[in-house]
Amino acid sequence: MPRKVMPRLRTPGLGISLLLLVLTALVWWSWPQHPISLPQIDWHGQIHKGDQAAEDVVMRQYTAAGNLDLLATAQAAYHVPGVDQTVLSQVAVERFKPGQQTHLRADQGLVDDRSQRITLWGNVVGTLQPDTRLLTERVYYDPQTGIITSPEPVRLERGRDWMTGVGLRASVKTQEVDILHEVRGAYIP
Repeated sequence: MPRKVMPRLRTPGLGISLLLLVLTALVWWSWPQHPISLPQIDWHGQIHKGDQAAEDVVMRQYTAAGNLDLLATAQAAYHVPGVDQTVLSQVAVERFKPGQQTHLRADQGLVDDRSQRITLWGNVVGTLQPDTRLLTERVYYDPQTGIITSPEPVRLERGRDWMTGVGLRASVKTQEVDILHEVRGAYIP
């Protein structure tokens, strides 16, 4: 009578089993014990495939001669490729052209990648000249033309002097600032 041969059960060697156990332990040990936070940006739940987010963002723009022209920093950035825009959180923008130095900072920002226009909103503070400070809730800045505009109520401060009004148009190049409506102010000699 023929003898039935039982198939042999193959098990991985002890070395491979030990290696898999060690790798599993390393993954478990290195896995974050708390949830990884997303960048702190209010994107209203509009996350799509291909969108990109980053934290501690630094963007530098240079002149043709290699000099630093524009520096923008943000705590977090969220890029939406479908509309070619980047949403920023805790934004600071600095321009370094001689005679055109500008510093703007705000809680939120938006960069339109096509036009390079920057919109800042939420506690906007700007330094337009070494001694002029701008306070408002929203500004639009075009780095190509050096024009800053705002439809919102604004306050300009220079030392103890101040002006308030609604609407603003400022030229970084000519250092001219115009408050458009409802202008009030105080000049203290």
